[in-house]
Amino acid sequence: MIRHELTEALKAAGRIALIVHIAPDGDTCGSALALCRALVLMGKHVTVLCDDPVPKLYVHLEGADKVVTPGQAEGAIFDLAVAVDVGDLSRMGKSRAVFEGAKRTAQVDHHATNPGYAQINLTRSPLSATAVLVMEVIDSLGVPLDGKMAECLYVAAATDTGNFKQRNTDVAAARLASRCMEAGLDLQDITRRLFDLRPLSQSRLLGRALLNMTMHAGGKIAVMRLSKADFEETGALAEHTEGIVNFALNTAGVEIACLMAQPGDRVKCSFRSLPPHDVSRAAALFGGGGHSQAAGCVMPPPMETACARVVEALTNALEQNA
Repeated sequence: MIRHELTEALKAAGRIALIVHIAPDGDTCGSALALCRALVLMGKHVTVLCDDPVPKLYVHLEGADKVVTPGQAEGAIFDLAVAVDVGDLSRMGKSRAVFEGAKRTAQVDHHATNPGYAQINLTRSPLSATAVLVMEVIDSLGVPLDGKMAECLYVAAATDTGNFKQRNTDVAAARLASRCMEAGLDLQDITRRLFDLRPLSQSRLLGRALLNMTMHAGGKIAVMRLSKADFEETGALAEHTEGIVNFALNTAGVEIACLMAQPGDRVKCSFRSLPPHDVSRAAALFGGGGHSQAAGCVMPPPMETACARVVEALTNALEQNA
């Protein structure tokens, strides 16, 4: 059994805050909620915090209905604050104040660009998902994996590997999936809910993204754009952009893809690439980060200016491996 410094800190703490990153995805939600359940079963007082609401795709997970905003935890002092799948401090949003106000800080993460900002840093890269590390922590705490934790962890690993189809899928992810199935996971049901079912508004948003896709660098770069009007007219939410960028990357001839979406006042950029192209460097130019083949950033409008800058950065990333 692997033991971590984080394990001992969790055992010693009474009041624990788990921090989920802004614009939460399946890995940060599933990993944090699985760890929360394990700690609650140990008798700990646990609060899960996130600036943004839990996406509807993950609201069925155990504990999702108890996630609070930083404002709801204002004034609370925690023995330990743990950031889960949070690549850097800026990704905490307003939860950063709670994190930095805790008596002790820790993090568990798999992003290669993570600077190691906590007092205790359990980070590992390359690794398919933070969920793999969380499973190690749960094991080291001596808490048996039950069906509810298994569902959370499977969602985390499956969404961060594109249903185990992306190149970042590793043996550790496959082993985690196997353990989740052994714990009683209904694979067919959860796979359909995660990857096949979508509301009509999301299907319409996907249609807009496909219609707005432009090609660059001789068809090797694909850029999708979604404006405020696209979200308003389709009735789609910001969370409905999840996975859309993959439709661009899966277009024949495309080696680097980007989805630029503006559901609000900022332009959210999601980058994907095929090896050997590293899009995390392009994301870092605009204050973002992530993995070599999956990264992102947030940019100020207008969309046209942001798009021009992104295309230039992605073209440079492509030419570095020409």
